Amino acid sequence: MRRKDRQLVLDLRQHGGKRKGAGRKPKNAEPGMPHRQRSAKKRGEPLHITVRLAEELPSLRRGDALKCVLAALSASSDRHGMRIIHYSVQGNHLHLLVEADDRACVARAMNALLSPLARALNKLWGRSGKVFPDRYHDEVISTPAQARNALRYVLQNGKKHGVVPSSSIDLCSSAPVFEGWKERPSIPTTPLVAAIAPASTWLLTTGWRRHGLLDIHELPRSARAERPRAHPAQSSRRATSR
Repeated sequence: MRRKDRQLVLDLRQHGGKRKGAGRKPKNAEPGMPHRQRSAKKRGEPLHITVRLAEELPSLRRGDALKCVLAALSASSDRHGMRIIHYSVQGNHLHLLVEADDRACVARAMNALLSPLARALNKLWGRSGKVFPDRYHDEVISTPAQARNALRYVLQNGKKHGVVPSSSIDLCSSAPVFEGWKERPSIPTTPLVAAIAPASTWLLTTGWRRHGLLDIHELPRSARAERPRAHPAQSSRRATSR
């Protein structure tokens, strides 16, 4: 009588995988930017990019550190298919409004911007190690309201962090050369401003102006555009139709 072959069953314990707590743990107390797939971007859609500095490093807004940042922005203002339209330098992060044909151009240009800047800052501060430990965050701008909100958020970001008075403009940004103010602000001294590229997309040249020029006293809110408020007549019609 023929014996049936027995199948050897091995107890292969799985490590990692899709389970709670799996994966590499963050090095710092706060986890960095998650590596999610970036949202789709059309050619005429600008990007709002945020780059964060490593913890416990000196401020980017002071002295030679600011000069390093402005020099790097000038060198990368129109490079690898990405154009820097506006910027804001804060103590531990950068905000950029950029135009690019596609994400491949953005990836190359951001690497060309951040790698030399990190080396220059490390040399200035006499240290080694990562300067920008997390990958940059970006948000696709696809509507005129979102474009205006992004301009306000970037140019007025210093007011959000309490380092710029409400009646002034941030000299560590491209606000001094911005031409979309309702009233041209007076600048007591000639600021050191990075060279930036002129806008070419409809959203950053014409579209955003549909919602009005920027007032110097406007404060930045959320980086996302607010939903437009309904007209009072429309609100009353909606209420009666319910």
